[in-house]
Amino acid sequence: MLNDTQVPAPRVAIAEDSGVPTRQWFRFFSNLYDFIGLGNGVVPPTSGGTGQTTYVAGDLLYADAANSLARLPVGGNNCYLGTDATNMPQWVPVGYGSFYDTTTSAYVANTPTIVSLNTTQFSRNVTLASNKVTIAQTGTYSITFSVQLTNASASDDDFVIWLRVGGADVASSASITSVLKKHGSVDGSALITVNLFYQFTAGQYFELYGLSQLGYAQIKTYAASSSPAYPQSPGVILTVAQVV
Repeated sequence: MLNDTQVPAPRVAIAEDSGVPTRQWFRFFSNLYDFIGLGNGVVPPTSGGTGQTTYVAGDLLYADAANSLARLPVGGNNCYLGTDATNMPQWVPVGYGSFYDTTTSAYVANTPTIVSLNTTQFSRNVTLASNKVTIAQTGTYSITFSVQLTNASASDDDFVIWLRVGGADVASSASITSVLKKHGSVDGSALITVNLFYQFTAGQYFELYGLSQLGYAQIKTYAASSSPAYPQSPGVILTVAQVV
């Protein structure tokens, strides 16, 4: 501490007649120099400093131990602040994906069938292959999908869609809608839109499964129109977004 320097100021002059600092004052300034951390080029946290000498815009400081501060460099784009296994902060890249299907799929009556997905619009840490969506990193994800249904028969039909994770049906994930029969020359139609949350572990995959109770309802893609102009209407649109 500073009082250990034994400077009996003001009775001790700072410098001798020769201009050299007196021993007591030299000890005082030397101890002060070390105390505020200038001897190491940094001011330590125990002296009210940070222990850091360089920063980049966006960096964060956090306590990595008692009386110690560490610098967390700025993260990349679309990252959120999470923690590692030791509860230390880290930047985690957010996983997401946008997928759709451009086919028309018929269903055999009362037969669970995988819902087709054939196009990736964009994604990160979420991938599509053979109608399976694989999650690369552990977290809670929002899964939103819309399914466009038609019915060209003379009878109404019910269509069911649900989520399977790792080949197993997810409890309470099914949605059911009635697809009305054909009226005149116009096929019946319906749109199912669903949002689900699910906690995935890294490497897990999920699929959408559908069932037409009578085999009349089908998932249909409509082509783009030039007059009037509007874009293609995919039979299935699926988005996946990591929440935490």
